[in-house]
Amino acid sequence: MPFTPFVGVNHHGQSILFGCGLISNEDAHTFEWLFESWLKCMNDRPPNAIITDQDKAMKLAIARVFPSSRHRFCLWHIMKKLPEKFGLHSRYDEIKDSLHKCVYDSLSENEFEERWAYLIETNDLRDNAWLGSLYADRQFWVPAYVKNTFWAGMSTTQRSESMNAFFDDYVHSRTTLKEFVDQYDSALRRKAENEAIADFNSFNTEIPCISHYPIEKQFQEIYTISKFKEIQEEFRGFLYLTISYLGGDGAGHTFVVGDEIKVSDGCIKRVNYFVCVYGENPLDITCTCKLFEFRGILCRHALRILAQLDKGEVPPKYILDQWRKDIKRHYVNVKSSYEATSNPERQRFDRIQNCFYKLCSNAAKTERNCVKLIGQLEQLKSEYPDDDPNVGTSTAGEVTPMDGTTGKVLSPLVVRSKGRPTTKRRTHPVEKALKKPSTRRRLSTTERSSHLSREDRRNYSMSDTKHEVPQTQVSWLHDQESQVWTHAPDFFCTPSTARPHPVQLQPMDQLNASDQDDLYQPRWWQP
Repeated sequence: MPFTPFVGVNHHGQSILFGCGLISNEDAHTFEWLFESWLKCMNDRPPNAIITDQDKAMKLAIARVFPSSRHRFCLWHIMKKLPEKFGLHSRYDEIKDSLHKCVYDSLSENEFEERWAYLIETNDLRDNAWLGSLYADRQFWVPAYVKNTFWAGMSTTQRSESMNAFFDDYVHSRTTLKEFVDQYDSALRRKAENEAIADFNSFNTEIPCISHYPIEKQFQEIYTISKFKEIQEEFRGFLYLTISYLGGDGAGHTFVVGDEIKVSDGCIKRVNYFVCVYGENPLDITCTCKLFEFRGILCRHALRILAQLDKGEVPPKYILDQWRKDIKRHYVNVKSSYEATSNPERQRFDRIQNCFYKLCSNAAKTERNCVKLIGQLEQLKSEYPDDDPNVGTSTAGEVTPMDGTTGKVLSPLVVRSKGRPTTKRRTHPVEKALKKPSTRRRLSTTERSSHLSREDRRNYSMSDTKHEVPQTQVSWLHDQESQVWTHAPDFFCTPSTARPHPVQLQPMDQLNASDQDDLYQPRWWQP
């Protein structure tokens, strides 16, 4: 069955699983049901942005269920089709270079439009259907069109695919639905443990600063280790920057920051970015690279201008709660099925939540009771103030009420997913014979004794006459000995050991305990 995970990014930059679904089909109606079910689990809060592949059914379902969400196509899936579409074209190299410049080097929408027109006219690709469809959907995948939205640094579905690879350690194609639910809890437990380890390291490990700027010290004290390392990479980029003042007035100033970028072919490319600074308190700063809007990390160009203006602190609006280490996340209080024990605070939270859940269910029946309960809760807030000012300021969202009940897990419908259809090719009899498992036959007593040497035959007869064994054991041993294999299975054989040595039997009084145990096992695996 198709497995559809909803994957995001936590405050350490790790992939976090918001939920998943097992669907019986991959049409628009099924995706619409999936998104509506997940939206209900998220307290009817749609995502700000979502990345998928170029599935038309999924695009239609997202437009219906998440009309306010910014939808984007996976850039990697689009660019990897270039050899398939133009691999046999006589001007493949020119088309590839021009398309890469359109996609990766265009800083604005107008610049992309100009380079795209040049690509089409120069290579006479006006009738190309694939490029025509890409241009019609340019707002869904071109970086110049989507970089104004916060994507937490994601431009592809790589995290979703890595989550699929992560689940490969727990499930396989023959895993039953019951086993999948159990393994799903194990996978979530491992993810939670990795996040807890990263939280511990962020509070107990200090990464030294690489500069004397107080701005870097500010990020060191607030951000998690992984995000602080990203900030340090921007500070290292100061070596390649040049600054010039373009002009301004009393309201704002504009700077031109030249940057040296290493492109894919190893060459150094010189790019100019424009950094605008407005106001003094509060201070606003923007850069045409849009790194902060895209990843939530201030770019080296803006940081360099702040250092040039002798700013000791970054304005609070440019320090995202998403990357802070001193904020307690709400979702840690959610009761999880994979946790055997909970800390006392979480147990108290669960008790209070159960009481409020019943109270909310009763008050939600009428509008009057609903308004009355909200007013009483607002009065109670003053009696229980926050001891920690950072608690509850996370943008992660609110906690979903849990009633502790679970639905019955049923076996799904068996459907064929997208992909290559089952082959109907006729198989040659020789090929069928090669695919058959290795055959084996049992030796009779006469055949078995013929494989023994003279000394072994004498010992074999002595074991029959001098050693009395209980009848039940003799019968059991006889059944085991009658199943001696004449050769090893094919997957254990090598060219030099295509046929093993004959089995050598010893009298029972000459066998130690381990040898007697080995007598009960098949003998083909011995050297």
